[in-house]
Amino acid sequence: MRLTVFSLKLMFSFSFLTSVKQCFFVFILCFLYFQCNAEDESTKKEPPPPKAITVPFPEAMYIQNGCISCHGPEGNGRGTRTHLLKDARIPNFQDITTYVNGSSKEAIAKSIKNGIPGSYMKAYSHMRKNEIDALAEYIQKMQRNNK
Repeated sequence: MRLTVFSLKLMFSFSFLTSVKQCFFVFILCFLYFQCNAEDESTKKEPPPPKAITVPFPEAMYIQNGCISCHGPEGNGRGTRTHLLKDARIPNFQDITTYVNGSSKEAIAKSIKNGIPGSYMKAYSHMRKNEIDALAEYIQKMQRNNK
């Protein structure tokens, strides 16, 4: 079998075309890979997480157990749910004359633990003693006309 110039050119052109096709294919794959990554970076950039807020334990108990919704953030009896409690007497923690069972830390803790019968104040017997004591102290600090 004799190789002619024509057959060499033909073999070279086929191998050349094959390598060109391979290069083109690799080029397209690289282009798509980098293009897709560039889009992912710009469109999926998430904002940084918000900074953590530390709430003191007694205040956390006041918020977590829903006291704030009836008694308000300042304890003045103007919470977000007071308009739903028709004809209810919601104590203003700032005024000790509005307390039903007394304004001492022990009396407040007893009201939290047992509730106040005949009112919307339910018993929070699920709370631990240290949680009730912390909450009672927090409520007591809201008092303005403390003796």
